[in-house]
Amino acid sequence: MGGICNLAVRVTVLLPLLLLHLLLPLASSNSEGEALSALRRSLSDPDNVLQSWDPNLVNPCTWFHITCDHNNRVTRLDLGNSNLSGHLVPELGKLEHLQYL
Repeated sequence: MGGICNLAVRVTVLLPLLLLHLLLPLASSNSEGEALSALRRSLSDPDNVLQSWDPNLVNPCTWFHITCDHNNRVTRLDLGNSNLSGHLVPELGKLEHLQYL
């Protein structure tokens, strides 16, 4: 009986920690998604190359022209030759793992 109680205590303690570990990258992706949405709003996109940038999607790693690392953090934003015009936005500073723009 003591073994079952020990297991229940471990599951009760470890399960919330595991869930927190799994959900933290999603929270990061959401702030990154907001930053990328701000960029999209500041750009003129006559060829509609940013059409996949849906702010309602939690993870911007599914958007075209975005590359992410294994933790779903944006590392690359490749918009070359996309016929975009406009200006960069300060929100891009939220892309802490961005290596290429």
